Amino acid sequence: MSETAGTATPEALDIGSLPSLSDYGYDGGRDAYRRFCANVFKSDRPRFLRSDRGELVMFRHADLRAMSTVPQLTTLAPTQLFGGLLAGPPAEDPPLGLAMADLIKNQLFSANAPLNPVLRRILLNQIGPKPTAALAERTRRLAADILEALPEGAPVDLVRDVAEPLIGRYWGGLIGMTDEEALRAAAEARKMTPMLFLRQTPESIAEADAAAKVYRATVEQASDRSLAAGSPVMTKITEDLAGVDIPDDLDHVGYVPRTAGAFLAGNLFDGFHTAALAATNTMYALLRRPTILAELRSSPEKVAAAVAECLRLEPPVIHLNRFAHEDILYDGYLIPKGTRVLIMWGVAGRDPAAFPDPDTFDLSRSHQGSTSFGGGAHICPGRFAATLMAKSLVEAVLQSGLSIRLVEQPDAWIDNNAMCQLRRFPVVLERLAKA
Repeated sequence: MSETAGTATPEALDIGSLPSLSDYGYDGGRDAYRRFCANVFKSDRPRFLRSDRGELVMFRHADLRAMSTVPQLTTLAPTQLFGGLLAGPPAEDPPLGLAMADLIKNQLFSANAPLNPVLRRILLNQIGPKPTAALAERTRRLAADILEALPEGAPVDLVRDVAEPLIGRYWGGLIGMTDEEALRAAAEARKMTPMLFLRQTPESIAEADAAAKVYRATVEQASDRSLAAGSPVMTKITEDLAGVDIPDDLDHVGYVPRTAGAFLAGNLFDGFHTAALAATNTMYALLRRPTILAELRSSPEKVAAAVAECLRLEPPVIHLNRFAHEDILYDGYLIPKGTRVLIMWGVAGRDPAAFPDPDTFDLSRSHQGSTSFGGGAHICPGRFAATLMAKSLVEAVLQSGLSIRLVEQPDAWIDNNAMCQLRRFPVVLERLAKA
């Protein structure tokens, strides 16, 4: 049993009696996220909520930061995520959803200790802060080249014409993809979005499943080709995976990927998908604030602070699921073993107790304790690359002599979603007049 922040006799947490997410206007997606934040932070109560599926919901910054350090609060293992889809030998007629399940079981996000830290180290050896920093100049040039190739004065989609090519070619460079393969992988990762829907249908599962097959095949084929050609990245990942001596346990510990291609396909789904959202949402936040963009043109050293503030206000991830592997005593409450917990990372970024005047874009704001990419043992390992790509895109815009003008159309945020994700983002590029 774990205990944090208090030793009083625990009060059993009656989740069924808690107010619901829907009471505060949340049913998935960015518009609902904004509505929820406006409603729920009017006072310091409620402290906890419940979801329509009976999960305990935690959303306040202090609670999320504290709970992220509790080892008994684990991620959902493959069988918890996908039920019986992964049980038994391969079926002649694969059931709906199996392609997604067989891909995501390779993710370190579906692994717990002792496997999670081992797989995390293998991945961070390739995409951690040092290797990512070494790619900064290449990433800025890549963003500049993408912008330079776009037509001026005609609408383009910042999602598909800018963010996806940037993210696709960034990760493609790591894997050894052709540009065509990189763009295909990025597009198929976007088509897997229904996997993140709160309310799924057979049709949405089939859509995500079909995309998962194409995405995985694209990444694995490029990875296998690079390994055969002697790629240092692929060789090192292959060697590292071969050295993992932890038995598979799909019910809790997780699964050891069998190949470097499967490992990268599983883990870089978030790299392709979430990083594209980070770049898109950063530009959305800035284009809605032309005075901030003007300030960045005169003070480009503030770009990093601006990106952090953009991702606080328009976070890619709204919430993720966790699981109480044992009874947890937390601040006088008992969270029983077996409880599913919805952790609202994105909402915590608008908690006024942690970020005063949270709706204000403040370039001088401290982002210590940021939850934009989660926290604790399962914090997103791709956060360095996602932030670099968003920062590089902003810098390329500032240095290109181009302005980006919003096309006045209704926002197209995807609802019923665990992410803040635009379906499309029409903009027009225009050449700035020389001073």
